[in-house]
Amino acid sequence: MLVAEVFGVFAERSMLGFSPVVVLRAENGRVLPIYIGIAEALAIYTALRGEIPPRPMTHDLLADVIRKLNAKVERIVIDDLIENTFYARIVLKQDDRVVEVDARPSDSIAIAVRMKVPIYVEEFILNEAGKDDVPETFVDLGSLV
Repeated sequence: MLVAEVFGVFAERSMLGFSPVVVLRAENGRVLPIYIGIAEALAIYTALRGEIPPRPMTHDLLADVIRKLNAKVERIVIDDLIENTFYARIVLKQDDRVVEVDARPSDSIAIAVRMKVPIYVEEFILNEAGKDDVPETFVDLGSLV
């Protein structure tokens, strides 16, 4: 597994408008674009900018629930790619117990950014879906909001 960080949140132009994309950059320099929903894109984008909503959004709520249960998110793992669908796990620790929760990568990343925890990506996923650089067709989400 390789450590990755959120490189940015983008939108790709298409015939139907724009498709939101979160891009991870792995420690080996490869980038991994993951197409996500607009709500998740905005959740990641605002968390990266340190914006705090007046009321908790879904990912803020989940992070608060985890903290109030005296648990800690240890890491996010993007661990599978099946038929162009990415799979992820949120790895939690509560006391001496480790709990792994199946989750969409977009939700996992939104939580990771809020809770400042590492994101890991299985190397075979980067080999299969990774790129050498961010595609030129991607525009920064901030230029659209």
